[in-house]
Amino acid sequence: MNNNKKEELITFILNSTNEISLSDREKLTKLIRPAVGMKTQSIDDSKIEIGKSKIGGKPDLPKNFIWPTFENKSLLFCAQYNLSEIQVFEEDNILPNIGMFYIFLNINEKWNQFSVLEEDYQFIYSESDQLFRVDYPKDYGVNWSFKSATISYFKYYTLPHDENYHLMTFNEKNKDFYFHFYQPFKEFMEEELFSEVNNLHQILGYDNSIQTSVVYDFAAKELNLYAKGGSEYQKRWDEILKLSKSYELLLQLDCDDSNTDLRKFGGSGIFYFGIKRNDLRIKNFKNICMSFQMT
Repeated sequence: MNNNKKEELITFILNSTNEISLSDREKLTKLIRPAVGMKTQSIDDSKIEIGKSKIGGKPDLPKNFIWPTFENKSLLFCAQYNLSEIQVFEEDNILPNIGMFYIFLNINEKWNQFSVLEEDYQFIYSESDQLFRVDYPKDYGVNWSFKSATISYFKYYTLPHDENYHLMTFNEKNKDFYFHFYQPFKEFMEEELFSEVNNLHQILGYDNSIQTSVVYDFAAKELNLYAKGGSEYQKRWDEILKLSKSYELLLQLDCDDSNTDLRKFGGSGIFYFGIKRNDLRIKNFKNICMSFQMT
């Protein structure tokens, strides 16, 4: 995957439709943002080199690492991402060149699914390169582990979600913007540019949200309005909109990936991890926000 993909995307946008003015199509090309996509391959955990990016299996952790818990219960290890593997595909050099991202999630045992409303998850950044494959804690349930899959990265490109604030003026100005432009654009991305990829794992770029743009979820969480909806959400929409502009997508973890079995607790949903723009600039990963969407 190289910049030829970006050039193809620009060409498509410029030639996509006469229903939208050429000047607006040119503005849309300026919104293209690089991201890092992921391909996964199911493989036995014992065959994966320690420290490699992967979903599931047993984590590779620094010495003396304390396994994350919530209310004295161990969280479930879901994925690890080696940033040195990502570096070559990350165009804007935003992320650290070394270290690991780890994702640990909680399970609601009553409903046999991931817990998605509480702050009972851990997104961890570690700079250590001295790693050891660690067994699961003693309180791990028999069904709590996930089959392992390796991750390979590639350059990916994104435009804002059709309901993202970046596209508001285009939606207001152009009647049927979604049908004239956005839907064909998505189809071109999925069927032509990246047809070999069948998951929505992603690092950086604009969110590839299932529902509305997830930056609004991040803002609603900060305002204690997440998943509440209704009149209070609408009444404070201006606050949500303003705050959403301070967030960036850091990472997406797609549960509906046939090479993993995260779907046994996550169904067809995606976990989105967001970060404040200023925190990303200084590489501070201590205040990561999480949202979950599903079809």
